Amino acid sequence: MEKPYGPTAKVNKTRMNSRKHRILELALDGLRWTDDAIQECASRESLNKPLACKPGCHYCCFNQPMATPPEALLVGQYVEQNFTDQERRVLLDKIERILELTNGESHEEIVKMRYELPCIFLKDRMCSVYDVRPAVCRTCSSTDAEHCRMIFESKDPLARLRCYPHMRQIFQAVHTGLLTRCHEMRCQSDPLQIAEAIRDYFNHPSPIEAWIKGEMIFHLTGVD
Repeated sequence: MEKPYGPTAKVNKTRMNSRKHRILELALDGLRWTDDAIQECASRESLNKPLACKPGCHYCCFNQPMATPPEALLVGQYVEQNFTDQERRVLLDKIERILELTNGESHEEIVKMRYELPCIFLKDRMCSVYDVRPAVCRTCSSTDAEHCRMIFESKDPLARLRCYPHMRQIFQAVHTGLLTRCHEMRCQSDPLQIAEAIRDYFNHPSPIEAWIKGEMIFHLTGVD
């Protein structure tokens, strides 16, 4: 097929831009719903303790979070638009280090290593993509910051945060809903390790457009 030109090319480009916008909005809608559900949960009088999470509390950020493709694309675009060239180079170096350390390791082994594996977006105890962080990060919460610190210092990979089960339910609802929507769109619908997903985003010349067309732009070596 010949490459379209003239008015047809403009129409096709407009259609693609519109679909690209809808995909990013799909992710944003899911994240807004997540925030609203968390706020509703946190405001219930029946809860014994308030959420203890606050800026600079980074203990749960020593993980390799999973994301859906729309979330990964949203984060990738945020990095592309807001990070300097130097910041992107530093980020990609972090990604390579993480992937080297986890290469060939099972999910169970990676969990045991998690205190050696800070999230690629953790910087000065803060999230450098906070506004677009995935649902899994938003719902990872605790009612006891001191307990989080003790777990972190103990390096116990099996220790669990003191959190409300509602948060896990919120995450599962959003995560499953986004993956289902991807499947309905006939686009890649696999859960992704964020480090690999961002590497793949920047290894592709047009990741969002290619994903919309049904291409498998994300590798799955880090997903069991």
